[in-house]
Amino acid sequence: MLSSKELSYEQEVCNILKETKIHQRLEEVKERTKVTGREHGFNVCSDGRVTKVIEGSYTYSDLTEANNECNYKIDIQVHSHPDYYAYPSRGDLMEDLNISTRIASCVYGVKDDKVTCYRTSDELRNKFIPLIDKYINELNEIHRKYDNTTDQEEKNKLYEEWFQKYDKYEDLLSDITKEIVSCAYPELKERSISHPYKYITDSYDIAIEKEKRFGNFGDVWVKDCGKI
Repeated sequence: MLSSKELSYEQEVCNILKETKIHQRLEEVKERTKVTGREHGFNVCSDGRVTKVIEGSYTYSDLTEANNECNYKIDIQVHSHPDYYAYPSRGDLMEDLNISTRIASCVYGVKDDKVTCYRTSDELRNKFIPLIDKYINELNEIHRKYDNTTDQEEKNKLYEEWFQKYDKYEDLLSDITKEIVSCAYPELKERSISHPYKYITDSYDIAIEKEKRFGNFGDVWVKDCGKI
């Protein structure tokens, strides 16, 4: 459940986006997204710095450079949807959990020319990030062993072990995504929810096309900031 501190971010975030330097970056994101048809994004670091705008692909914005610039201490992360609405995708919600923005993540949608901000709770983050890290560390360790052995039989064994572990990791990400999206859409708890980073239509996509829900949903809030 969101704490009172986390809920206060919901009330503050739209006004924070209007601060001069942040708003200038947001305007740049809007313009460059419309011109190129590609996603763009930037971070507001927790020390007050605002990173440059980074150009992504037509479906994804890799903000690793901006995350590193902030030393992964991020108040707000903003990215754009070139051909969709201002509403978080499955991957967007997972990314907010992963990078653990202090205030919120936000998305600008060209289709409705609006900004929506959203945040996963610290409780969800504390529950799932250790599980994600555990799998990543185990996968890396198997990879390290594979690289350090010359025994072909051992390599074959480690190869199979890595893919079995990776399949379980992918299942974990899908299960986490289902729990996140079911906060706002509880009827999806028993439905099929796709992997967060696969671009295929699932029950969540169909649900948000019918009705985009805003508000506090327990472990997630989604805020309509309108045309900033």
